[in-house]
Amino acid sequence: ASNPAWRRGLQSSRPAGRVAELGSLGGTTPHAMFNRLFGKKKAEPPPDDRWTVAQGEDNGLPLIFRIRNQRPHGVEPPAYPHLIAVSWPYEPANEFGMPSSDVTALMTQFEELLDRALEGSQSAFLTVVVTGNGTREWQWYSRSPEETMGLVNQALTGYEPFPVQFSI
Repeated sequence: ASNPAWRRGLQSSRPAGRVAELGSLGGTTPHAMFNRLFGKKKAEPPPDDRWTVAQGEDNGLPLIFRIRNQRPHGVEPPAYPHLIAVSWPYEPANEFGMPSSDVTALMTQFEELLDRALEGSQSAFLTVVVTGNGTREWQWYSRSPEETMGLVNQALTGYEPFPVQFSI
């Protein structure tokens, strides 16, 4: 899925934020599917760290979108002009094109490492995560790609390499 349909402008026929359709994914509830795909938050997030889940499709397979509702407090978009996309290809674990629970756990670990390093330093902020059809992609807006990649390398030091590709 080097150029997934959602990147080519495919729009879901389902309204954003409507997650009832997720129940059809393996008999799982929308809440359980979200937690399985993206991990659980430890505590209630602050008002500027709320996310919406929506569903689209790519080649007949579901895509799950997690979209940040608003930019973090104090973030002014002109100060974050660089889009950094991080792609993690995976072997789909089921007929719906979703990752296995083991791969999902690694993806959650990876995201949490980057979140602490990038949002904690206010170098970059995450805006959307898309999962489906053999790929998960995170989209971050960054102040400086060089600064952000330095923080990424620092955050991932000591971990086995993650199978990701960064596009700046």
